[in-house]
Amino acid sequence: MRMLRTVIVGLLAALLSLSAFAASPVQADQALPKRTITEVPPDKEQQVDFNAFKLNGVVTELQADGVTYLPYSGKVQLQKKACKRCSWKTVKKVKTDETGKYRTKIFVPQDGVWKWRVKVKASNGYGTTKGEVWTAAFE
Repeated sequence: MRMLRTVIVGLLAALLSLSAFAASPVQADQALPKRTITEVPPDKEQQVDFNAFKLNGVVTELQADGVTYLPYSGKVQLQKKACKRCSWKTVKKVKTDETGKYRTKIFVPQDGVWKWRVKVKASNGYGTTKGEVWTAAFE
């Protein structure tokens, strides 16, 4: 009886320790530092066509010293949301240049409203970073 109790306690302890390890990556992802996305607002000066605007931005990474920013070289996802209940859809993937700058176009629908944002996926010790949300609609 005592042997059975010891085995059950050991299995319970092993099970609890496994569940603690399984929960730790989720918490670790939230603690990761984020990249910085600086964007130029798409206004009248950025208008390319009657239904298109330029969206320019720079993605940088804060270094360990807390002062230095280095440019991010990788892919940036342009995402669009067509309605309130719709989910964000990746429309385009744009590469940044050696200075961390990206350039793309966002479009305005004939009727309705589209929301646009830029997203950088988590990598190299940085968490997923989402840019500012821009609303595009004819007035």
